[in-house]
Amino acid sequence: MTFGATDLRAGVLIRIGINAAPFLLPLMFQVGFGLDAFHSGALVVAYFLGNLLMKSVTTPALRRFGFRSVLVVNGCLAGLFTAACALLAPATPYPLIVTVLLLAGATRSMQFTALATLAFADIDADRRSSATTISSMSQQLSMVLGVAVAAGCVNLAHIWRGAPALGLDDFHAALTVAGALVGVASLYFLVLARDSGAEVSGHRQSIWGARP
Repeated sequence: MTFGATDLRAGVLIRIGINAAPFLLPLMFQVGFGLDAFHSGALVVAYFLGNLLMKSVTTPALRRFGFRSVLVVNGCLAGLFTAACALLAPATPYPLIVTVLLLAGATRSMQFTALATLAFADIDADRRSSATTISSMSQQLSMVLGVAVAAGCVNLAHIWRGAPALGLDDFHAALTVAGALVGVASLYFLVLARDSGAEVSGHRQSIWGARP
């Protein structure tokens, strides 16, 4: 059940929404903010710095709260902070922009790590090879679809506005859709048992005490 949830159902939608952000952000900073490639890239670094900073926090969080709680709560936060990028504008103070990007990147990292770890929690050893292949294909497909969905949303918003050129509002619309997709899809993990993946995260032992 955990493999299907993380790689074939909700996990795919979450990855599509989250993978849209790294495609949209540099374009938004260049087209919508009028920044050059260097300054746009410097802001995006903050997004990926959040990814790195969260790595040391993810394992303790999974051990303390379990996969279900982390995937639901952090997934909703990841969706919220992705959508919050749609509130950024050229007049937004840079410290606030960097903070939003850091939080979006950090929650993205935790969600990806939790999904990847939980996927194989219930897979028998003799099926692990096939599961790895399916998981890899699913992740690659989600990356491609993330870019496609992001580009499609920007184009549709542009057509809806009837403007002669792309503008900041088009990227805001796409980021809002991506954030909503991540947040709503993460609610699917409420169907998981509270101790799903406990043998991997150690969540059961942290609550009920280690068994002799």
